[in-house]
Amino acid sequence: MTDTDAYRLAIAHFATGVTVVTAEIQGAWAGMTASAVASVSLDPTLLLVCISNRLPTHRALEQGRRFAVNVLGEGQEAIARRFATPAEDKFEGVRLDPAHHLPVLADAVAWFICDLHGQFPGGDHSIFIGEVKECNAKAGAKPLVYFRSEFGKIEDPDAYMARDLAAWDMTL
Repeated sequence: MTDTDAYRLAIAHFATGVTVVTAEIQGAWAGMTASAVASVSLDPTLLLVCISNRLPTHRALEQGRRFAVNVLGEGQEAIARRFATPAEDKFEGVRLDPAHHLPVLADAVAWFICDLHGQFPGGDHSIFIGEVKECNAKAGAKPLVYFRSEFGKIEDPDAYMARDLAAWDMTL
């Protein structure tokens, strides 16, 4: 069996995007930060999200059978932390897009509204498969990235080259 600490250290080296998964259950909203999100299929259009069995968002997805995945962008670390921390109202002060019945974050760089297509056990998590019914993305937006337990961003490779060349010129 793999040592849990060794696994956590190793998996932290896998860079992921950061999302907020939201759902509604009996008129109440639930939401959580998730990095375990992936595309599954184009036909039908499916994505997956893995959620701890003990979280309110887990119950909301199971019972509500609809959910939204909101992709966070650069500079949205505060929203990621807010939805990663237990709170009475995680949505207080968060701008939502009023065009949707589910909580869709107005400032997300992309979003997906899904119907629950399937649910599978995954240890202390469940793997929820969502059939994407609607989605959208903001052109040119860059995602928030999570790597080695820290938030980061994607930099343009040309910016690295220009910075390196400028530093090299200064040494001559």
